[in-house]
Amino acid sequence: MVTMDPAALALTASVNSVRMLVSAFDGYEKGKFIKSDKAVCEEIRRRSEMLQDHFERIHAHSHKNGLKELRGSCDEIFATIQSMSGDAQFSVTGSPRTSHIEVGKLSKKAQKKLVNHDLSTLNLLKEVTRDTNTLLESLRTSEEEKQLIIMAGGINDRIGRARNHFRERNMYIDGLVKR
Repeated sequence: MVTMDPAALALTASVNSVRMLVSAFDGYEKGKFIKSDKAVCEEIRRRSEMLQDHFERIHAHSHKNGLKELRGSCDEIFATIQSMSGDAQFSVTGSPRTSHIEVGKLSKKAQKKLVNHDLSTLNLLKEVTRDTNTLLESLRTSEEEKQLIIMAGGINDRIGRARNHFRERNMYIDGLVKR
């Protein structure tokens, strides 16, 4: 009987979900914007929950093994993950009265930029998940706490970058950015 590492299974599931999302992406065509936006936001929330689960395990391991500084790093990461999840929850489709008046008027070029921007955000989160799986593996191989804290800090920074990248999408929707 062959068993696979849970981290490898999580990464495979993540890659497959991106493929499914991309193939199902409506590309923000007129009348389908809200549906597409909800799909992207739901995927970001799902990935945030997955990261939260991973860091709950890291936090529990840190607590059990007296790694106080790493446990503190986990607390900071929880806040960053929750902020990103909240941003996705209250994005353009999160409010019945959206302030984005250009939602249904995106040009094909702007639609393409927005789709690419959202896919880039999802890829950033996929990389964060990969880094988190590496951190989990490092816990099992009993790395030094200092090295684990450095890894956790890097992950927190990457989650923050992914969050800021996701938030930039509103500029595309409002037609404020030419990239």
